[in-house]
Order: sequence, then structure tokens, then C-alpha cells
Amino acid sequence: MSPPGPIADVGAEPTYDGQVTQFVAGEALGSRYFDRERRVIFVNGMGNSGANHRDSALALSVLQMCRVVGVYNLTGGFITDLVQCVTDKLQFDGLLAASADTSISQAESASGAGDRARAAMTVLRARNTAAAAMFDLLRNGDYRDADIFAHSQGNLITSNALSALEIVDGAAEVSRHLVHTFGSPAMNWPRSARLEQCGFTFDPVTWLAGMDMSFSISKVGMPADSIVPITHAFTEYMRNDAAFVVNRFRWGGLGMTFSLDEEGLARGLVQMGHNLPRVLGVFRRLADAHNSDVDDVALLYVEMLQRLPQGPGILQEIRSEPQLLRLLVEAMEGGWTSSRERNAIDFLRRP
Repeated sequence: MSPPGPIADVGAEPTYDGQVTQFVAGEALGSRYFDRERRVIFVNGMGNSGANHRDSALALSVLQMCRVVGVYNLTGGFITDLVQCVTDKLQFDGLLAASADTSISQAESASGAGDRARAAMTVLRARNTAAAAMFDLLRNGDYRDADIFAHSQGNLITSNALSALEIVDGAAEVSRHLVHTFGSPAMNWPRSARLEQCGFTFDPVTWLAGMDMSFSISKVGMPADSIVPITHAFTEYMRNDAAFVVNRFRWGGLGMTFSLDEEGLARGLVQMGHNLPRVLGVFRRLADAHNSDVDDVALLYVEMLQRLPQGPGILQEIRSEPQLLRLLVEAMEGGWTSSRERNAIDFLRRP
């Protein structure tokens, strides 16, 4: 796949399984925070039409302020999709499943071609064409470091594609990708996979992954402004992004916070770079739901930016964003203001 040409507002509905389509939301494209160089990969879950896939990819484009390359997982109806999910889940794991290495080696021997990558494609395509398309995309140099966003069955597809990638190209190639999971039923991932996992507490699909004994999944009890606790929609995950970001660094439940890794959260906000609309959303969430922590996170965020090579540019952009600037200053001015907070406030207010 060649690098894309000039960026346009792209959003055609995919029509066939494994189709790869670029999406760019007009709202993102028109923003001064749009990253013209960054691309992320999205794969949808079961029961999604082409229109659903497009809408999810465009929502992701707005949140991430970049291009989204969608791998379409075509729906074949509920029963067909459910059966495919089960076979995806057991492709490289389970009592009757061969390991990825064994499966690919057997396919390689059967073909007689001695081409491990081709054998991996054959094994993946036998159960899910989208998994083969994902594997092919991940081996494309243009997407070697791309973040992956997987929803529902898309996590099973991604896990299998990464398992095959690990066997063919090595664990180092898998670890180049940061995988963001949403409503995942996947119990197993390659050891080299780097994961940031999100799940609504009452999303029944996440229950299929078993008990989260590591407590590594960022959980949100109910979607914001909703009276219905059960949801699985990807767009709801996107709409509640700020809560998931905060909860990744939070320990608590039932509306109570026992501890918050303020430094870790500030570092996560710094890693969002120039995507200030997303940073603003997280600080709004902190101010609304974790008011006692927002001042410390704001201080650490500003201080970290001051020490980074790219920090001055981001801080200058913050000065031209009245809502974010006001929120940061008000957070640090609230209550007793330390000398460190005063220095950070004065720095932000410089022309």
C-alpha cells in the first residue's frame, strides 16, 4: 500500500470483508490540532454495517485528530458472526487449537513454498479475512508504528494478526504497536503486545474475557448522561474517553477515589502532544469528578511540558486556548497556592 496522497475528507462506506479504507473527519481536518503525519488503525466488531464502521472511524478521527485506516470486519448476521467470534477466539488458543507457531508451520509445510508470511496469511484467511488484511497492513512499512484501535470482535482479529506477526517477524515488531482495546472478549494476547484496555463495567462482551485479575483494564461504570447501564457501542467508548483516561490511573469504585497516580496521568496528558481538545476533555473530567486532584495534575502537566523539547510549542498553543488556559490556572489558584503553582501560573500567563 502506497502512502496516501493529499488529505481530503474521506469516509466511504466499506462493502467487503477485509477492505482497507482511509477516513478523515471534516471536523478533525479543519482543526489546527490535526496531525497530518499520524495514522492509526481501526478494526470493528461483529454486527457492524459499513455505515457503522465509517461512523466509528470518523469518531476516532475526531478524538485522535488524525487519519484513521479502517480494516472492515464484514457482518454476516448474528449467528454467523457469533460462530466466527468463537473460532477467532480459539484460533491460536484453547484445548483443540494449535499454537500460532504450529499452525503456521503446518501451513508452510503443506504449501511447499517455504514462505512463512504467505502461510500465515493462509491460516488467518481460513477463518477471518479481516485478520489476514490486518496482518498484511501491519507488515506494511507505512504502518509499522501505528497505534491500533480494536472494538469487540476486532480485538480477536487483532490478537490473531499480532500472534501471526510475532511468529513471522518477531516479538519486536508486535511491540512497536500500542493496542487500544474497547469492549474486548479476548482472553489471550501475544506476550509482546502492548495494551491499553477499556471496558464499561456493564458491557457484557467484556465478561467473555474472564476476570481481570491484574486490574489493568480501565473501567467506567456507566456512560455519561445515560440512564441505561448496558452499552457496547464504540461511539460510546469514544464519547467517554476522558473518564477512561482518568480511570487508567485511578484506584476506586462506586464514585469514590482511594488513590490517583497524578504523575502518571500528567505524563499521559503530555503524551497527547498537540491534541489539546482531548487534553481539555480530560481536565474537565478531573475538575468535575476529581476536584481535589486537578490542581496537582495541572501543575505536573505544565512542569513536564517545560522540561521537554516540544513543550514550549505546546505551552504556546495552550496560551491561545482560553478554555484550557483558564481551567489550568483556576485549578492551580484554587485554595492554597504553592510557590511551584504560582511559578507555573505566571509562566502560562506570559505573552
